[in-house]
Amino acid sequence: MSLIEVVFVIIILGASIPVLLRVWADLGWRSSRSEVIADATFYAQQLMEEIKSKRFDENEDTPWTSSVNFGPDSTESSNNADTFDDLDDFAGCADLRITTPASGYTRSADIEYYRLNASTWEACGQAVTCVNPLNCASCSECCYKRVVVTVSRNDNLVKDVKLATMVSGY
Repeated sequence: MSLIEVVFVIIILGASIPVLLRVWADLGWRSSRSEVIADATFYAQQLMEEIKSKRFDENEDTPWTSSVNFGPDSTESSNNADTFDDLDDFAGCADLRITTPASGYTRSADIEYYRLNASTWEACGQAVTCVNPLNCASCSECCYKRVVVTVSRNDNLVKDVKLATMVSGY
């Protein structure tokens, strides 16, 4: 090889190595982010299944619990999810097994009443008590609870992974 060829190879390698390193770094970051998203989704699904395994409401029949009373009831502890018997008990849960499924992850559940207005779901807002689930003309006549589970990670690889579902009292 001549000196010119060697210099030419050094220049090409010098220009291509930083590009290749950048590509490998991006691939590594994307791969770890994908794994974190998969883990966060698993933790969200895990909590969602646990919530859906509970009764719709503390009361066996209407009127259901007012939305201002969502959260653990007087006989339950917000620090012990094993005491929960209905799905709205998970609102405001402080049990570390629920809120911290793994190191670096946090999760929470938000539960609120929703109604179906024609083909659109509408939040019912605060202080709603479902009394007569007949025709969805108003929030007091349409008894659905929307459950949203949110999982985040403290290193911002995952900001918020959210799963939502609607649960009917009937």
